[in-house]
Amino acid sequence: MYSIYIIDDDPDIRENLTDYLESINYEVTSFVSGETALPQIFRDPPDALLLDLQLPGMSGLEILKKVKRKYPEVPVIMITGYADVESAVNAMKMGAWDYLNKPLDTEKIQLIVDKAIQVKKSNDQLDLLQEEQKVAFGDIIGSSDGMLKVYDFIQTVSATDKITVMILGETGTGKEIISKAIHYSSPRAKQPFIEINCSAFQPTLLESELFGYEAGAFTGAKQRKKGLIEMAHEGTFFLDEIGDMSLELQAKMLKVLEEQKFRRVGGVKEINVDTRFISASSKDLIECVENGTFRKDLFYRLNVASIEVPPLRERGEDILLLANHFVKYYAKEFNRVIKGISVEAQKRLLNYSWIGNVRELRNVIERSILFETTDMLTEEIISKTALLSEKRESGYTAEDFMNMDIPETGIHLEQLEKSLLEKAIIKAEGNKSKAARYL
Repeated sequence: MYSIYIIDDDPDIRENLTDYLESINYEVTSFVSGETALPQIFRDPPDALLLDLQLPGMSGLEILKKVKRKYPEVPVIMITGYADVESAVNAMKMGAWDYLNKPLDTEKIQLIVDKAIQVKKSNDQLDLLQEEQKVAFGDIIGSSDGMLKVYDFIQTVSATDKITVMILGETGTGKEIISKAIHYSSPRAKQPFIEINCSAFQPTLLESELFGYEAGAFTGAKQRKKGLIEMAHEGTFFLDEIGDMSLELQAKMLKVLEEQKFRRVGGVKEINVDTRFISASSKDLIECVENGTFRKDLFYRLNVASIEVPPLRERGEDILLLANHFVKYYAKEFNRVIKGISVEAQKRLLNYSWIGNVRELRNVIERSILFETTDMLTEEIISKTALLSEKRESGYTAEDFMNMDIPETGIHLEQLEKSLLEKAIIKAEGNKSKAARYL
C-alpha cells in the first residue's frame, strides 16, 4: 500500500482528501503545518506529498525546498486556493511534480497521484539496480567444490520467487551476498531487497523495525511508521541472524510467513504483503530447537530450501582468488601501486585459520595495502596485520599500528579515517552510538 501525506491547514480539505484517497487504496496521513509534518517526513518519507502553498508559519515553498533537498525523489503536488501563476512557476522550478487549484477535482487528483507514484516506483527500481549493481554469480568469488554447490543452489532457488530460503554458515562467510545473488537472479530482481540483522536490536525495537507502528502505540510514537517487511512488498526480505530473535517475535514471524499479512505495533488493520523471505544464521538452529530457544514450526517454515556456506579455511585456493581480488580493489581505493602478493605471503594466507572467514581476509588485505612499503604484499606485512586480526577480541592498541612502517608514498590520512568510519558503521549495523564506541 502506497503512502500519501497531506499538509493543509483546512480541516475539511484534509478530511475530504483523506477519505477519497483511502477509498482508492492509498494510506493517508495528514498534517496541519510543515512544522508538524517535517519530522515525520524526514523519519519516514511518503510515496507522494500533497502540499498546500499557503500555510501558517512555514510556507509551502519553504517545505517544498526542505523536502526536495533531503528526498528529491518524492513527488510533491502543490495545492493552492489562488490562481497564482508566479508561485506555480517557482514551485515547478523547485521540483514540484504538479500544481492544482482549489476547489479540487478528485478525479484529477487521482490521475496525478497515480502517475506520480508510477514514475517514483520506476525510478526507485532503477536506483535499486544501480546501487546494488545487480549482484549475481560474478560477485561471489570462488571455484572450490563447496562454492560450486552454492552456485547450483542459487540457480535452483532463483528460478522461483516464492520458495523460502535458509542460508547457514559461520560469521563472515558471505551469507548476505548469497541472499542478494538469489534476489537479483530471481523474478523479483527489480523490486526492493530489504535486510535486517536480528542480533542488532532489542526484541521490542526489532518488532517495531519489522512491523512498523501506529501513532500512540508507545511513548515517543508520535506518527505512524512503516515497517521493513512492508517496505519489502513485492521484493525480498533478508533476516540475518534469525537465531537471535526472541520466541515471542518468532511466533509473530510465523504468522507473517504462513498468512503473508501482519499488523503494525498498536494497529488493528491487517496489512497484506507479497514478500519472499530469506533467513540466515551462524548458529546451529537444530540445536536451538532442541534447547527450546527457537520454535520448531518456524524452523520448518523457514527451512524449505537451505544451503550451508563453507568456511574459508575449507575453500583451498579460493583464499588466493579472494585475496587478489581485494588487493586490486584496495590498491585502487587507496591509490597504491601494489603488483600482487609474494609467494611467502601467499603461503601465510593459505596456512592461516581465518576464524572470521572472508570478512577477516578482506580486513587483513585492506590493512596490508595501507601499510605495505613495497610494490608487493610481503609475508611480513601480512603476518603483522593477521596478528592484529587475531587480537581483535582483546582490542587494538596504538602501539599495534605504530609498529608498522609508513610507506615511502605516505598514508592518505583522510582516506584512512574514512575507511575506519565506514567499517565502524558497518560493524555497528548503522548504530551511530555503537560505531562511536568502536572508534
